[in-house]
Amino acid sequence: MTSPFLRQTPPSPNPPDPAETPRPVFEVVSSPGEAQEHLRVIRQTMERSTKHSTLSGLSGVLVGFYALVGSAVTFFVTPTFAVPYDRYAFIAVWAFVGLLSFTTDVILTKRKAAFLGKTPLSPLGKHLLRAASPGVAVGVILSAFYLMHPNLIMQYIYGVWMLAYAAAILAVGMFSVREVSVLGWAFLGAGAVTLLLPEVAAAGMMAAAFGGGHIWYGAFMGRKFGW
Repeated sequence: MTSPFLRQTPPSPNPPDPAETPRPVFEVVSSPGEAQEHLRVIRQTMERSTKHSTLSGLSGVLVGFYALVGSAVTFFVTPTFAVPYDRYAFIAVWAFVGLLSFTTDVILTKRKAAFLGKTPLSPLGKHLLRAASPGVAVGVILSAFYLMHPNLIMQYIYGVWMLAYAAAILAVGMFSVREVSVLGWAFLGAGAVTLLLPEVAAAGMMAAAFGGGHIWYGAFMGRKFGW
């Protein structure tokens, strides 16, 4: 006898649709090969989320062009200034090149980040700035030392800048793609060699590394990761 207080649901005339049946949240891995494939996908996803991927190839090309112009000005123009204005003009030219390069990189990185739907000043972007700051600060401090004691550094300022730049790039490379670290090691080697060169050759190495090296690197990165 059925109680009148208990309502029974009549059986459905149609069987449930398999497509509407909720799927399990967790799936059982049936083989070691499938487990390894899942781990590979997880690693790739985590790597993409922890790597800075909004690099602009056009930025590298423009920075190289700025460096070539700066090298030409400091080689042909600034030596015509009287002492001590020649070294003031020398530092002023490269300070302008550095500021222009930084501004260009920020603008183009922001443009590419917006195109990819990302934020350039994300927590990862802030980590990049903090990582690069010590190397940049070393370059600025030694540039001020060059202004006060030019006879102590002289042509070595080119190699010092390359080494400081290499330190900043290698620090950034820990949060970015492998090609950034390659650029950092290249500048580290170029800086070490430049310290052994006379002033004219050191100036030429400056143009080759900061100018030609950045243009080649920017073109490579542009073709691989986009402009």
